[in-house]
Amino acid sequence: MEVTTAGFDPVVFKAQQKDNWNNLSSGWDRWYGLFESGAAPVTHRLLDRAALVEGSRVLDLGSGTGQPALDAALLVGAKGSVVGTDQAGDMLGAARRRAGELGLDNTQFLEVDAEQLDFEDASFDAVTSRFSLMFLPDADAVLRTAHRLLRPGGVLTAAVWAGAPQVPLLSLAFGIVGARLGLDAPPAGIPGPFAMSDPAALAGRLRAAGFAEVSYEEYPLSFTPKSAEEFAEFSWDLLPGWLRGQVAQRFGDERDPRTWNAFLSAAREFETEDTSLRVPCLSYAFTAVKAV
Repeated sequence: MEVTTAGFDPVVFKAQQKDNWNNLSSGWDRWYGLFESGAAPVTHRLLDRAALVEGSRVLDLGSGTGQPALDAALLVGAKGSVVGTDQAGDMLGAARRRAGELGLDNTQFLEVDAEQLDFEDASFDAVTSRFSLMFLPDADAVLRTAHRLLRPGGVLTAAVWAGAPQVPLLSLAFGIVGARLGLDAPPAGIPGPFAMSDPAALAGRLRAAGFAEVSYEEYPLSFTPKSAEEFAEFSWDLLPGWLRGQVAQRFGDERDPRTWNAFLSAAREFETEDTSLRVPCLSYAFTAVKAV
């Protein structure tokens, strides 16, 4: 359902999200290798469950800097096609560059709001979404659209994060910075990275959108920064600009030493015997089929 939390304006939220993702695009591009090496298992699982073959037509929601659209394009071959979508044009610039580097002529990336998709009914064999549904103010409308755009027998696959404590790669820095600034937790129901951490609830929403076969599984992931310092750099690059600005305003430097050292100390809890890091995170992988 559309978010109706008091004081929440979906239009304003989406504009802020677009600016935020565009501003963070260089950071996500910089850390593409670190993130994708850890996320690869769930990416492959989504594409495997989507049952892609030579010639499949794929719609990817929230492609960001390229995945899983790029891997899907490799699987469907020259006879297939992939349309990757995202509202952040700067993120898609990195995706298009990667498609060019891979020589993919069967892929296009469109800057479009997922709530305003305009394709013919039954246009796609598969719809994929990796870590994007949680940010949609009206995710249910998007799920209904995905159902409409799939051919009978088509498959939607999606990955979402579990709760914040189970995803330290993304939550650790936010928690430390939030505590240093004395920020309140966001109200329940507001879109965000952990907004779909109840897999049974999302399964119910998929069924309500019209999907006949819905299943999900826990999917543990492991991310491996080379050091606590690299983990810190990754996290600071991906903190929203407004949050870094608050740190700078309060403490005189967005890399306030006490905040930075608090994060380094917490990051070292993930060190392995050789001082590299292993940061375990939990995701859920969903499969939903449109009835024939």
